[in-house]
Amino acid sequence: MKTRSKKFTDADIERITGSNYHEPIKVPFYYAPPFLKQLQEMIESRLSSRGGRPTLEGAEVERVVRFLPEDWQKLQRIAEKFSESGHSISPAQVASSILNQILHSLPKR
Repeated sequence: MKTRSKKFTDADIERITGSNYHEPIKVPFYYAPPFLKQLQEMIESRLSSRGGRPTLEGAEVERVVRFLPEDWQKLQRIAEKFSESGHSISPAQVASSILNQILHSLPKR
């Protein structure tokens, strides 16, 4: 089930808040709850196991990638939260899935 968020126009915001001035608030895509829920569902649907740690189905290319410590910590927190559902999800699987989503959202050339 896809969750759609309503986009409010300037007129909607003025009517709802009673204000004639507002500033947009930028929320990074990875903090948006609908994105995180969809990401978790996508990861869980692609997990496959042959006895060891579950891997993402179709992810065949292995590469060593360096991360900033604070970025890895964020990925660890997301993986821990996703793993509360009972699936063992790693920070690398979260990173791979985020990258996958971004690359598939780019215009095709």
